[in-house]
Formats: sequence, C-alpha cells, structure tokens
Amino acid sequence: MNTAITTTGNITTRRSWRWQDNIWTLGLYGTAVGAGTLFLPVEIGTRGPVIFLVMLLLGLPLSLIPHLLLCRVYMREEQIADGKLPIFGSFFSGRGEKLITLFYCVTFFPVTLVYGVALVNALDNFLVEHMHITVISRGPLSFIVVAALYVVLSKGRDRVVATMSALALPFAVSVLLIAVSLVPDWHLSNLTSTFTEVKATPMPMILKGIWVTLPLITFSFCCAPMVSPLTSYYRERKAEGESKALFVIRVAYMAIFTSIIFFVLSCVLSIPHSSFVRAKAENLNVLSVMKGNGGFSLIYYVAPFIAIIGMTKSFLGVGLSVAEMCGQLAASVSGKKTTTNKRVASLVLFLLTFSIVYANPDVLNLIETLCGPLIAVILFLIPVYLIYTRTALAQLRGVTVFLVMLGGVATLSALLWSII
Repeated sequence: MNTAITTTGNITTRRSWRWQDNIWTLGLYGTAVGAGTLFLPVEIGTRGPVIFLVMLLLGLPLSLIPHLLLCRVYMREEQIADGKLPIFGSFFSGRGEKLITLFYCVTFFPVTLVYGVALVNALDNFLVEHMHITVISRGPLSFIVVAALYVVLSKGRDRVVATMSALALPFAVSVLLIAVSLVPDWHLSNLTSTFTEVKATPMPMILKGIWVTLPLITFSFCCAPMVSPLTSYYRERKAEGESKALFVIRVAYMAIFTSIIFFVLSCVLSIPHSSFVRAKAENLNVLSVMKGNGGFSLIYYVAPFIAIIGMTKSFLGVGLSVAEMCGQLAASVSGKKTTTNKRVASLVLFLLTFSIVYANPDVLNLIETLCGPLIAVILFLIPVYLIYTRTALAQLRGVTVFLVMLGGVATLSALLWSII
C-alpha cells in the first residue's frame, strides 16, 4: 500500500491564527520547557561557560530543524481511520510497525521517569525545607504524585492538551519573572572566574565536555512527543494542514529558545557555584536551591511551586503519547482493540513509574546516558533513514536532511562516553 497521503490540501498559505493554534503552541512550549530547562542551569553552572556558548550556538538548530522535519515526515504517513497517532508506523509493515512503536515507548518512557523523579524531589524538598513537614515519606508521596498524573492521562488527549496549555502560560510567565528578578544579582564574575579554569583545562577534556552535553541540550529543547498529536490534529484539517503545523512549531520554538536562554543565563550569573554543586549532588532542579535575598524572599517560597508546575506539564506532554502508543502496542499484540488492553498498559506503566520514581535515580545521568541519545534516534536518525529509503518522502531530501543526520550522530555518539 502506498504510504504517501495527499498533501494538496496541506500545501496552502497560512490562514488566520485561531485560538486552537495558541493551545498547540503552548502545548509544544509546555512539553519542551520543564524539567530539562530547570536542570540545564545546574549542568551549565557546574561545567562552565563553554557549555553555555555551545547551547547558544547549537540549541536552536539542534531543536527547530529536526522537529520541522519530523512533522513533515508525519504529515506524509498513511492516515489511519481509527485515530492512531503518526509515529512512522505506516512506513513499516507487520512486525516492523510493532517494533517502531515499541522503540518509541522505550525512548520516551524514561523521559516521563525523569519528570516524575524531578517532580517528587521538588515536592519533597518543598515540604521538608519550606514547610518543615517530615511525616510524609518518599514512598507514599511518590504513589500519590504518580497516581494523580496517570488519572489526568486517563482523561484523554483533548483534556491532557488543555491541562498542559493551562499550566504552560503561568509557568512561562513565572520563569520569565524569576529570570528578570535575578538580574539585580547578576555577577559577571560567575562566568569570568571560570574562564581561568577553562584555560587550564586540556582541549580534549573541553571537547569531551561539549560532546557529552549534546544529549542534555537535545533533551532540554525537545518536544517531539507533542509533534505527533499536533500533526494528527492539523492534517485532519487539510485547509490548514502542513504549512500551519510548521508555522505553529516555529512560533513555539522562538518562545522556547528565547525563554530558556534568558532563564539559564540569569541563573548562571546570579547563583553561586556552590548552589549548583549542591543541586547536582542532591538530584534537585535549580528552583529548589534558590534562596533569594533577605530573611523573607518571595522567590524562595514561589520557586518550588513553579518547578512543580513545570514538571507536571512536561510529564503530561510526554506521557500522553507514551500512554497512547503503549495502548496501541498492547492492542496490536493481542489482536483485540479493547479498553482492557489500554487499562492493562496504563497499569503496567503506572507500576513501573512508581517503582523507579521511588528509587530516585540520578536525573542528569539518566538524561545524558539514556534519554538524550535515544531521543536523537527518533528525532534525527529515523526520519533521515526514511527520507532516503521511501519514495513517498523523496521530495524532502536535501542539505537540511544531511545536517540533521550529523546532529543525530553527534548526539547519539555521546552515549559511547558512558561506555568507554
């Protein structure tokens, strides 16, 4: 069966901006700007200004271009009547389709674990250090948090996207206000003092530092799980189709890149190096170690709430596609499309998530050694492979695809560092 779909209706001029476009823009923003963003200052604050310069130069091209290409590939998938999300499935047949669905779940499920661990840690830190409540141990807290997240996911795609969008706007405003509030405390010495250490560091070590940071950059700017439901939405509205979906992604990424860069810069210039070291040692995000000035500081009490909102919306953004894909995989394996399969898949995901969140693995290590490299395969390498092996995607071939492949190989190769 031909895997190409008709794109005549998709190649149109952009129509007027609608309210639903705002919802999807915020959904993309909410998926990308969350746990990864709040851990990024910790990594840059401990590794030095070279990593920030790399992020400044590579952050946008390593994120926007692959997401646009991913959307174009999804748009050309065969449209399924039962509402399945596009994730390359129609470009493979039989067992290949099941394997690609399984790989998608294996890739993005660890991302939900990162958000889950970060969320519980932020909430636990707030209860203990801010509210001085120590009666709730990590086990019950993890169970309550993970159960609440999966209850929201069970409400369906539209409800989850609406919830994420509602959380994304206040989170975006809050992150911006925090970054602005830190400006009076900027100290250029936070950066300049580290340049001395950089000069004394051998070039091979600097290059290795940049190399192993690529997965974190890819992770921090990634909203790939939300591209699939976004593509599904816009290709059902062929009058707006591909051109509108790509425009929404571009608008979202201008906001994503600008806010992340400003937030990270403001944190690095205002927070002492010792706070970043503590955050990394205790598996905390940057908002959990903000102290502010004076005996009472509004930011000291507000920042943890903002971190909790960020983790929640990011978990929902990634968990939405993971839950749907696992449900589809369970249905295809059993051969029966029943709600029982989806419930069993959700229960298994819940139990795994609760167990690992309770175990509290190292979040930054999980991002750099597993999440980032695996995301690179989905975001960079599989689209490139399909474009050069499927005639339905031949029109997408060009220099851009080659650059995406280079970015994917560089990011994936960072996985070797944890093995060497």
